[in-house]
Amino acid sequence: MPYRDGDYSYSVVDDYYAMTTPYRKDHPYPVSVEWEFPAGGGNQRILVADNPDFTDPAIYSISGSAVSYDIYNLIPGKHYHWKVTSSSGEYVDGGEFMTTGRRRFLKVDNICNVRDLGGILTADGRKRIRFGLVFRGAEMNGYHQDYSNRYCRIDANGRTAMERAGIGAVLDLRTDSEAVGITSSPLGEDIDYVRFSNANEYYYDKCWTSDVYILAIQWLIDRLREGKPVYFHCIYGADRTGTLAFLLESLLGVGENELAKDYELTSFSYGLESAPRRRGPKNEVSVYRYRQMVEGLLRGSGTIQEQVRAFLAKKISGEDLDWLTGYLLESV
Repeated sequence: MPYRDGDYSYSVVDDYYAMTTPYRKDHPYPVSVEWEFPAGGGNQRILVADNPDFTDPAIYSISGSAVSYDIYNLIPGKHYHWKVTSSSGEYVDGGEFMTTGRRRFLKVDNICNVRDLGGILTADGRKRIRFGLVFRGAEMNGYHQDYSNRYCRIDANGRTAMERAGIGAVLDLRTDSEAVGITSSPLGEDIDYVRFSNANEYYYDKCWTSDVYILAIQWLIDRLREGKPVYFHCIYGADRTGTLAFLLESLLGVGENELAKDYELTSFSYGLESAPRRRGPKNEVSVYRYRQMVEGLLRGSGTIQEQVRAFLAKKISGEDLDWLTGYLLESV
């Protein structure tokens, strides 16, 4: 349902929000595939690719007794091919399927609120952000706990999921104390890592009073130019992360309606059940600064996109801003 721009008298989050459901709403549904038990048994593996030649496939190792598997973190609206082989490479079964949906949440073990910015439409509906280049989410190590009172600290399965997503760089918006002293990414020493430790002082309406988010976007541009998809996060992936996402999406021409929806999707994350992010009208205090930021832009001259670009242009060259826009957007 589209929102009316500038009208903060309502939100539709509560129509969907229910953390008591038997599945996590910050995780995607899987695609389930089934096959006949292979003669002779033995270990098996599944190959999944977006081409019939299985060039550069994702490979999942499974037990010899399995006859089904749930495949997660696929790109919406894409045609996939799959096949099961024995450990020696002998063909067992296969097929193809088409994924549905428009937004891409990711299932990453022990991590919350991970999603691809891909699929978000621009205001004119003619373009969208490309999948697999920029991701947002919660911390991968620290003191944030999920519903089971477990610390959100990525494990080996989670690292594999992030590796399959192609993450090559991590932008951390936590303070020194929140980051528990880390100086490199939990994904590995080969991942580019940076932390902007003062981002918590300037999120939402205060982002205009500091260069920290401008510098963060410049770092993101530099990593993308090197061909490294970026994951940016704070603790919950809500406010500081939401500010950086807002600036980036606004620069790309995303309209207020889609900006609000991306902000509100964080409501479905584990750990934020008591503090969902609504554009209004409930929990007025928790959404006030976000609203101040948007309403301030709407009162100014020019579109949100024009005003955000002018702000970023204080430190980022027009060439870099143009390159980022062209690189991240694709025609629908």
